[in-house]
Amino acid sequence: MDHEGSLSAGSGAGRAPSRKSAKAGWKENVAVVLEVLVLVSFVNAFLLQAFAIPTSSMEPEMLVGDRILADRVAFSRSLSILDSFLLPQLEIERGMIVAFRSPPEIRAGNFAQLHYVKRVIGLPGDLIRMANNMVTIDGKPLDEPYKNLSAPATVPPDFPPGPGEEWPEAFPEEYRGAVVETRDGPAYRVPAGHYFCMGDNRNISADSRVWGPLPADCVVGKPWRNYWSTKATTEEMLSSNILVKVKNAVVGLFTRTRWDRILKKF
Repeated sequence: MDHEGSLSAGSGAGRAPSRKSAKAGWKENVAVVLEVLVLVSFVNAFLLQAFAIPTSSMEPEMLVGDRILADRVAFSRSLSILDSFLLPQLEIERGMIVAFRSPPEIRAGNFAQLHYVKRVIGLPGDLIRMANNMVTIDGKPLDEPYKNLSAPATVPPDFPPGPGEEWPEAFPEEYRGAVVETRDGPAYRVPAGHYFCMGDNRNISADSRVWGPLPADCVVGKPWRNYWSTKATTEEMLSSNILVKVKNAVVGLFTRTRWDRILKKF
């Protein structure tokens, strides 16, 4: 009896640690998941942010279906000397590509398609003029090796509009008074604290020519690398259908991934 009782007690003692071990393991797994979520949230909020490219306005540099990571620190303002040393910032220069909160989408309250990616062409104070898709800055021609004019034009090749010509409806009234007459014709003075941005696929890009100069406060980061890229259409990228998005992600991973663009640096 005593022997049998000891077996029973021993059996119970063997099960108890097992339940405790399983419970401890479950807690550890939950803790790990929470730590990862906190880390991802921190990185996404302060260091990197993921964006998808839904249109061809930046082709050939960026393709429809590219998924990019943007460096949120690159253009941020330093709070101290230590901050600038540990996380060095860049001055925005002409020719750089920037990710930003889109002024027209902000005005329309369309937060689902809030972020755009374009190239900086004009800096604050620059006098910019376009004639037949040729850009001049302060009267000097701008070399644009990235410019793509292969698509049929849906955006006028000249900017700013001449006397008697209409402004695009989305171009804010408060910015239309920055036109300056030059010997070559009307030019546009980029307001202080703003940038003039355009897409590389110049003929079809809705950009500063259409919705006005970009406020510096709208810039959120510098595109860094492609983390994934799939062959996709604009309709697929802009679809709000969750099933379509899941299907494209799962099927596209194996059949439509552009492997040669993975980790491409911008």
